[in-house]
Amino acid sequence: MNNDIKGMCLFLGLIGIGYALLLVLLTVFTGAKIIKSIVIISVFSSGLISLGLSAQVKKRLFNYTTAFLTK
Repeated sequence: MNNDIKGMCLFLGLIGIGYALLLVLLTVFTGAKIIKSIVIISVFSSGLISLGLSAQVKKRLFNYTTAFLTK
């Protein structure tokens, strides 16, 4: 995949995750019932981030998280 497209996927994914976090804060403070929207945005944004990462970076992140969880 082209590096420009990977960068755009990462950028849009991070913006989506940030938006989902803002929606979580809105839900906590106002009690709004928008959980489905938050889940959909988070899943879509995570998918975009996954598309933007190279296989080497994915492997390093996986190894780091497994080492962190096994401690």
